[in-house]
Amino acid sequence: MPIRVCYLMPRLLPTPSGAAVGGSASNCVSLALELKREGLDVELLTSMSQDDAGRLTGSPLGEIVRSSACGGSGLVRKGLGTLYSLRQRLKKRLRETRLDVVHSHSGTFPYAILPLAADRRTSVRLHSLYCPLGAKGGVYSRWWERPLLARSLLRRLDKVVAVTGNVRQSIEEVGVPPEQIECIPMCVDTRRFQPKEHCGPLRYFSQNGGSLRVLYVGNTSREKGLIQLLHAVKLLIDERLRISLVAAIENQSRIKEYATGYDQVHKRIGELQIGGCVHLVGVVDRIEDLYAESDFVVIPWETSRGPSDYPMVAMEAMAMGKCVISTPVGGCPELLDHGTAGILTDGFSAASLASAIRSAASNVEVRRAVERAGVLRAAELSLNAAARKTISLYERMVGAKDRRG
Repeated sequence: MPIRVCYLMPRLLPTPSGAAVGGSASNCVSLALELKREGLDVELLTSMSQDDAGRLTGSPLGEIVRSSACGGSGLVRKGLGTLYSLRQRLKKRLRETRLDVVHSHSGTFPYAILPLAADRRTSVRLHSLYCPLGAKGGVYSRWWERPLLARSLLRRLDKVVAVTGNVRQSIEEVGVPPEQIECIPMCVDTRRFQPKEHCGPLRYFSQNGGSLRVLYVGNTSREKGLIQLLHAVKLLIDERLRISLVAAIENQSRIKEYATGYDQVHKRIGELQIGGCVHLVGVVDRIEDLYAESDFVVIPWETSRGPSDYPMVAMEAMAMGKCVISTPVGGCPELLDHGTAGILTDGFSAASLASAIRSAASNVEVRRAVERAGVLRAAELSLNAAARKTISLYERMVGAKDRRG
């Protein structure tokens, strides 16, 4: 009889094609679907709107998602409402069926309270943490991410899964015993994202031959650093470097601040007079086609606070054989093998971003070496490798619980 697994996500934000937005959500979804392919009985409880749930009809993800209504409007009400509604939904499922593993995934630790609704005598209770404890940024971090709270909650679980070394270190520092922590790195689907040469006319970038094609994927929050990247593009244009920037911007979470940020981005493009070199697009369903057109993928983040310590965009681009340029934020130095599998900037300013882009553009040999190393690094973080480690963890823990019986 296969192991029965219930995954818990605070909120799932799907695109019209069914793809999940956000690093922790994308990783959780990919892993859940892979475990199902490997023969585990997997379901995913999440909070989403009826419209979003309808988008999953007929997709592989739609077959495993069991959605509950969102917890209301407003940041606090929605956050607390999500916790309450998911706990209630989980308790109902536990009355209906036995679940061997209850495993929550999120960027912040308070969502680890969800699997605690399960009885530890019958279910293995796990939480995967995607952002280091104490990372700067985040609406609630100054309220609830206290070391004492984190330690008291996480130690009640059977295991805490750290998706990066940076996250593991932060968990240990609040007093969670090392033997209670399991490392299963974030993963990337290397079957979907793999080196691909672009052929045919350009769809997203300027058709002007010889332009350096730079890609940004993310939202318009200040922490994601798009404004700094726009200033870096201006510096390079003033140096007569031919450059084209495409920014694939999303606001699936419908956060007002992101919409305001989008307006600010538009305004700054006009002020810098770089409109002819910048193209803003929304969510791209086949993002691998967008990666294939680009020369560089830039991660100008100022904090690793949500949705994950390893940017999903960087992992996908590395798997595609693209040169990633990133600020030295959070887990990026670890992910990029400290500058071997990607290029790290000296800081977070527009000047440091421009310098890194300029250097990479002028040294083709270094760039090619970085691209090759990135593909190898992404292979170490493959979806298949993460699924094998996850299954091994489940088998060990479920087996141990059955023996104690």
